[in-house]
Amino acid sequence: MNDICPVEMTNTDTSVMLDTEKTEKQETFLPMLHGKATDAVASMIGRVKENPEDDTGEAEFSEVRFVIREFSSQRGVLSISTHKLLNMAIVYFTAENHTGNDRRELRSLGVSIPLKKYVLQCGYDITEHATNTPEEADAEAVRADNMLKNARRRIKKDLELLKHSTVHLEEKIKWELGNSETVGIFFRGQIKKGMIEIEFTPPIAKYLIRQPLTQYPVALLNIDERNPNAYAMGLKIAEHYNMDNNQIKGTAQTLKVGTLLAVTALPDADDKTVKRVGWATRIRKPFEKAMDSLVSCGLLSGWQYESNGCPVKDGKLDFGHFNTWKGTLVYFTLENAPDHTERLESRQNMQEKVQYTEKRKSKMPQP
Repeated sequence: MNDICPVEMTNTDTSVMLDTEKTEKQETFLPMLHGKATDAVASMIGRVKENPEDDTGEAEFSEVRFVIREFSSQRGVLSISTHKLLNMAIVYFTAENHTGNDRRELRSLGVSIPLKKYVLQCGYDITEHATNTPEEADAEAVRADNMLKNARRRIKKDLELLKHSTVHLEEKIKWELGNSETVGIFFRGQIKKGMIEIEFTPPIAKYLIRQPLTQYPVALLNIDERNPNAYAMGLKIAEHYNMDNNQIKGTAQTLKVGTLLAVTALPDADDKTVKRVGWATRIRKPFEKAMDSLVSCGLLSGWQYESNGCPVKDGKLDFGHFNTWKGTLVYFTLENAPDHTERLESRQNMQEKVQYTEKRKSKMPQP
């Protein structure tokens, strides 16, 4: 059982459905609280190692350790689908709790995600298509029902895994939760009456409510489950684009190859296999394939290498050395990207008002 600690809440309701009006306006990108503890899990997919001595599975990335209890009894594995479910639960958690810049207010630990809507977003074809005969219609109904059952089974496995998982943090954050914090993730999780019902543990809820906001790209729910590198890179790209400082500096659409490589499971240039086969085949080719996958899933409308502010033409893609390629910028264009212009202008006006007020106060005679 997960450890429970008291947290201040404004009501006793632990399960609140997301207001559909909030999501329809921003269906391509949804506000989501995020921190190192939850972001890092995406880069641990496929890296969990079993520890038979205490029946746990463990993975570590960027000062975060992910531990699965009762590992031998788990029917599921840490996969892209696990992180998708975690992120979508956080999206709904974000919508139901006060996350304004002026104050943070934890109102609810629980969320309810519409099962069919989520399954459709993840690319499962559960819709019955038109047919020509009654026999075909029956077969189509069976196909759609089986597809939904497959999705339900996957979600149930992910719910169980996240209920048995903890994250161990080694980070200093401005809200001072401590230098080393161990927290459970899901306290409860089930599928009931067409809803995925999830309750976060109080410690992870307390952690999340203090984290900054980003915009989660719904298109990533449709990424192929067999492509964890593309999934992790897509999350990094979306996070980078939605950071205010990057928008202000004009760097929101560029990232170094090396920065994107850091969140993947692709090998380093010193790997024996890379030395034997060549970095272009073992690293660059799958990297470019992952970037193309982000176009296919609808996250990006396009991408290209960039040098000195100019695109690198196809005929000049011979980078020569791994480090040259690793230091090259990637320019990308998000499909249906959030427009931050109005919000940033409002922020700038507010800062100017504050500075003006402080300047006037400093010139006033002191009593």
